[in-house]
Amino acid sequence: MLKRLHLLLALFILTVNAAMAQITTSGISGKISSNGETVIGATVTATHQPSGTVYRAVTNVDGRYTIQGMRPGGPYKVSISYIGYKDKVFNNVSLNLGESQNLSCSLQEDAKQLQEVVVSGKAGLNGTKTGAAMSINAQQIADMPSISHSIADVARLNPQLTTNGQSGSMSFAGMNNRYNSFQIDGVMNNDVFGLTANGSNGGQAGSQPVSMETIDQIQVNIAPFDVRQGGFTGGAINAVTKSGTNEFHGSGYFYGNNQDLVGRHYKNMDGTYAQPYDDEKETLFGFTLGGPIIKNKLFFFANYENSEKSYPTQYTIDSPDVKFNPDLAKALMSKIYDLANRQGYDYATSWADKDKNVKSQKAGLKLDWNINEFNKFSVRWSYVDAKQTLGLGGIATLNTTDHLYDFKSKTHSFSAELQSRISPNLSNEARVSYVSVRDERTSGQPAPSITIYKVGNGTMNIGNEYSSMANGLKQDIYTLEDNFTWYKGNHTLTFGTHNELYKFSNLFLQNLYGCYYFDTPDDFLNYYNGCGADGFGGDGKYIKNFYFTQANVEVTGNPRWAPEFSAAQLGFYVQDKWDVTDSFQLTYGLRMDMPLFFDTPAENAKFNEWAAGKGYGFKTNQKLASTPMWSPRVGFRWDIEKNRKYILRGGIGVFTGRIPFVWLSNNFTNTGVQTSSYSAKNNSAVQLIMDPNKQTQNADNLKATGSQLINVFDKDFKFTQTMRVNLGFDFNLLGIDWTAEGIFSKSLNDVYYKNLAYEESGKTLSQTSYMNWDNRPLYTKVADAKSFTNIYAMYNTSKGYSYSLSLSAAKHFAFGLDLNASYTFTHSESVSSMTSSVAQSNWRNTHTYRFSNNPELANSGYNVPHTVKASAFYHFNWGTNKLFTTTVGLIYQGQSGSPYSLVYSGDINGDNGTSNDLIFIPTDAQVDQMQFLGTDAYTAEQQRANLKQWLATTRYVKDHRGEYFERYGDNLPFESHFDFHFGQKFGIRTGKYVHALELTLDIMNVANLLNKDWGRTFSSGYNSEFVSPITYKGDGVFQFANPSDMPLKYPSSYYSRWRGQVGLKYTF
Repeated sequence: MLKRLHLLLALFILTVNAAMAQITTSGISGKISSNGETVIGATVTATHQPSGTVYRAVTNVDGRYTIQGMRPGGPYKVSISYIGYKDKVFNNVSLNLGESQNLSCSLQEDAKQLQEVVVSGKAGLNGTKTGAAMSINAQQIADMPSISHSIADVARLNPQLTTNGQSGSMSFAGMNNRYNSFQIDGVMNNDVFGLTANGSNGGQAGSQPVSMETIDQIQVNIAPFDVRQGGFTGGAINAVTKSGTNEFHGSGYFYGNNQDLVGRHYKNMDGTYAQPYDDEKETLFGFTLGGPIIKNKLFFFANYENSEKSYPTQYTIDSPDVKFNPDLAKALMSKIYDLANRQGYDYATSWADKDKNVKSQKAGLKLDWNINEFNKFSVRWSYVDAKQTLGLGGIATLNTTDHLYDFKSKTHSFSAELQSRISPNLSNEARVSYVSVRDERTSGQPAPSITIYKVGNGTMNIGNEYSSMANGLKQDIYTLEDNFTWYKGNHTLTFGTHNELYKFSNLFLQNLYGCYYFDTPDDFLNYYNGCGADGFGGDGKYIKNFYFTQANVEVTGNPRWAPEFSAAQLGFYVQDKWDVTDSFQLTYGLRMDMPLFFDTPAENAKFNEWAAGKGYGFKTNQKLASTPMWSPRVGFRWDIEKNRKYILRGGIGVFTGRIPFVWLSNNFTNTGVQTSSYSAKNNSAVQLIMDPNKQTQNADNLKATGSQLINVFDKDFKFTQTMRVNLGFDFNLLGIDWTAEGIFSKSLNDVYYKNLAYEESGKTLSQTSYMNWDNRPLYTKVADAKSFTNIYAMYNTSKGYSYSLSLSAAKHFAFGLDLNASYTFTHSESVSSMTSSVAQSNWRNTHTYRFSNNPELANSGYNVPHTVKASAFYHFNWGTNKLFTTTVGLIYQGQSGSPYSLVYSGDINGDNGTSNDLIFIPTDAQVDQMQFLGTDAYTAEQQRANLKQWLATTRYVKDHRGEYFERYGDNLPFESHFDFHFGQKFGIRTGKYVHALELTLDIMNVANLLNKDWGRTFSSGYNSEFVSPITYKGDGVFQFANPSDMPLKYPSSYYSRWRGQVGLKYTF
């Protein structure tokens, strides 16, 4: 396999010319005239003044010129000369990443006098973009209030972006956060495997993929109609790092806080106030250094950064405001110890009360070489090493120390880029890159996972987290890119290719040490009381669920077997950017992406025979089809009055992404050949075995009932594709720059799962005596599929859409004040939100009340309707030579809360899915017909009364009695957060250098500092996606707790407090 991969790499190196598909540079273009006539042969010279880098072009027969591949930023000096005419000079030109600034002019005769034009920013509105986009420069990054120093913090003012402050995930225009693209210097840094919430490598270890101190510019794209940009159906973030110049510049910085800079209190839902943190610490320090190796020729830029964070575990077994019952938990734990002792297994653990620790180191080196006036070459290396402790409990979850795990991640990134000006009309850009990612989870002493529900009103987890028993990932990603550009008259023709090659090794054996679930403490005690002196003999019917997976060593040769597979995605495209007139530009192009798959999962002859008999047309040992995926796009920009005061722009096009490769990896892991998965529900044969290495004893008892978990693709499955329409109007009114933006996205190929091991029985729940008002279909195991635990098949769907409407305003005042504000309304619907990395979870999380294998179109898990954003930044230069700078910034971000569903805890329709059945919201008369099972806390009649009270007083459900709760039918309350930044810089000039010392203070959620009721951040119940207020016990019996024990929202302990950070930074 590796030989084939290397062969393909060699083939591309030999046949592909050179360039890039993800934008890392800027450019200038324009038309030169004199007295209304075009000037042919005028020389345009652009000099990047900090580095002395020179770019040149000559106007063509239409008087037009274009220079691409330029360093973003500046300042540039651009001079335009022609014999017999006065030179025109543009000074202080600054270029935005990914944009080509228009510098057109009219020359005058007689070259005795030099004309200078100062360009200190945009002259009018942005006259280059066609689709929804946003550029952020280094100064804006430095001014942004931030403690996490993350890309999400910097990009959050984008009107179409919604962020989750707790997870760091970013959703653009209501799209799946796994469908985004993130590039650093054109190198892929998004998590292509699809495991991290923030979408970047190292995210699971709590790290950012790059030090923000090294970023020069960031570009956010949602609808770029430039066909060079691909690999996403959500949003794309392109970042370029700083480079060295002809002068030595550097920085040393330190940022930190402790518990004294974290709010002591916030208001809980019951009116009480949370307890203060007694121990919290964050430090971040590092340096940057850049300069010349050879003046005007060779430059370097280097950096190092170290970050350490320690957060206290607020909710421990001794915390006063937890939902679980501490005394009951201790009593149950003593029984666990006793069982282990009787079984002769030495088991030791304790309650998790340790701090959450996050550590990371980042380093990088970049070299830029001006080979000559026509060729520029750069190489870059970066490294991130991070570790984070995960698995800590919460207000309703109590975990033991062996349930915690450390997530470790290391990322190496290498890239090389060549930009060439072949002739006045031809240019080329090329890049090759390699990214290595190594992720690993490590737990404490191996132990089975034991979960007991309803310990009070919470859950206790003992033993290893079920997904961390054997979990490690290796990724190797190669990229080859090329753009060849031909400037022909008023046309700019681009021919390019972007190719990605992937190699994965994914160790992922869930439930390797066994997982046991007890529905109540009473169930556990009933099992325990039946055990004999050897710790065995309890009745397994009290074990709600048992799961166990093992590698079949006789096949794999390794008990910790990890599937390995390789794939590629090749992209080819052609585009014409046509300057139809001086004020109207049309861009149209066609892109073709071709996914390739080099490996095949193992053959399961038994399943393949079964699937063929059903007419499904797929089998375990099949590759995805390598089908060309076409993406035509057309965009336009019209400067209506030719003065950049009113600009209409937009376009329509198809965007092709990729699926997270973890979904493909599931098919290699779960063929039913290399691994065997066992499950049992209330099975008397199951025993609670404390030795993690003896779980096969249960497996032997279960072999008669089948042991194969199968994951497959539909034979016609394709990567994701979206058709997107964008229309924007930029205008200046009353001295304010306004933008009205509309984005509509329609799914062409999206993704959902079916469980083919279960089918509709032909009956409905309404035919039962206990739920005769609920018409949902009931399910049963497919008669001839008894030997398969579950069969999860991935399909495409064209259902699903989203739209986003926004209005934003910006105003710059000459005295240093910048104001921005925006409002966005978003609505998104999907068949499945695909929020997980595991097939079973993705199927289960598609909550439904209709058809489990044909889910209805409903609100998506990324549907956040209302977003309001505003910012104010003030810069004041003062002191001798204006070398002292005071900066004050305030950001407001308000958005609808996270969407959630209400589902039954349990399996009410028999489809073998837990917590996937949306509740029917009963009337009081229907509640009277329901049967309840009493608990120690509440009798059956008390539960009936509690449910009626909850239904009558809870938002959304009180207005939808007698209806089903729709998937993600409601959102948590609107959240408002203010973030503050203050910076004071003291500069002093010594020779040609300015040395500066800057003191900074950032306060996130500063409103909580003023009022403890303000700034709360909520999570929905016990889960980020759903709440399970009603438990279905089986046989028509339900349980319901007190409404105060099951609120729909809980405030986040950390993010509901104000959080400060002080900083000290030296620059020269």
